[in-house]
Amino acid sequence: MSWKHPGSLALLTLCLAACEGAPDTGASEQTASMQEAPATIQPPGPASPGDTSQPAPGTDAVPGPGSGASGEDSGPAGLPPPSEPREPRILIVPKHYPTIQAAVDAAEAGDTVHVAPGIYTEHVRLKSGIRLSSLGAPYTVLDGQGASQNLIDFTGATDVVITGFTFRNVGSDTHCTMTGDLLRWCGSAWYAAAISADGHDPSSARVEGNIFEHNGIGVLLYFHARAELRGNLFFQNDSALTFPYFQDTATVEGNIFWGNRELAIGVLAGAIDIRRNVIAGSSVGLVHAYVQTGDIRCNVFFQNEEHAAETFYGPPRVVMGENGNVVMDPLFKDPDARDFRLQPDSPLKHLECLRDVSLDGPGPVEP
Repeated sequence: MSWKHPGSLALLTLCLAACEGAPDTGASEQTASMQEAPATIQPPGPASPGDTSQPAPGTDAVPGPGSGASGEDSGPAGLPPPSEPREPRILIVPKHYPTIQAAVDAAEAGDTVHVAPGIYTEHVRLKSGIRLSSLGAPYTVLDGQGASQNLIDFTGATDVVITGFTFRNVGSDTHCTMTGDLLRWCGSAWYAAAISADGHDPSSARVEGNIFEHNGIGVLLYFHARAELRGNLFFQNDSALTFPYFQDTATVEGNIFWGNRELAIGVLAGAIDIRRNVIAGSSVGLVHAYVQTGDIRCNVFFQNEEHAAETFYGPPRVVMGENGNVVMDPLFKDPDARDFRLQPDSPLKHLECLRDVSLDGPGPVEP
């Protein structure tokens, strides 16, 4: 786990204060490098009048046997030969497309949709193989404005990447609250989250280097919506990360959960690997149900009313003091003020579980 790049958690937490003052989208928000993006990343335009790559009117789009020169260019049974590999493109919002959704709709698997700094109020539906990125979470914000509606939905999309954003202010208007009482949980249709997916269709994502703050739910993954969540900050949400009625595997590693009122991580019937996270300041840090379990180790718990709550059947999976799960003050400099630099005597510097991890980083940027 690295905190060295703009999407890394150290820089994210460094710059959290900048999110509040992020500019609105428009020409003023784009950096000079965005304005001068090389022509090679321009999205391709329509075919020119002389383009002969498309079949002429009245001809077959898929040639039959012998339709090519001597038939040698055709594949088996007269099928066309494989197309040439396509170079991935970078589609920039708003330079190339006015909205994030318009860029996603125009993108193909392997392309990157790069979003310029600013505050956006869209609700985006992703599709397979797309990378959604930005300059960094402190600078690029998706704001739900209190509405109970997903900001990002990757239902039915596989192999997507979401990195470098702040997701905030997604509301909640359901009686099915996500708390440590799993009996009160409902199906995914009852909820909205900053990032959500319903895994009844194949769905998978890597969610890395983002900030989730002041949402009813930060991330909700339902049924078989698989994901890797690494290096994110979940700050002062009601419920940070939830897996309702989950029937698959996922990875939650190297994240900071701080001050999430009801719940930091909730798992209802899923085998989730939960490793090397800091989980602090919630009513319940981790709630786990039924017999499924992943690799739950090397997590630091602090100032939760209940660090781990487990229900239904099976022996306890999380015991403080075992498998590297410990209760201690991580000694960040001032986390409530969004300064997650480690104090000189922080015990995180000496934990065997974190021997190959550095959580130390700069503090917030001054306005």
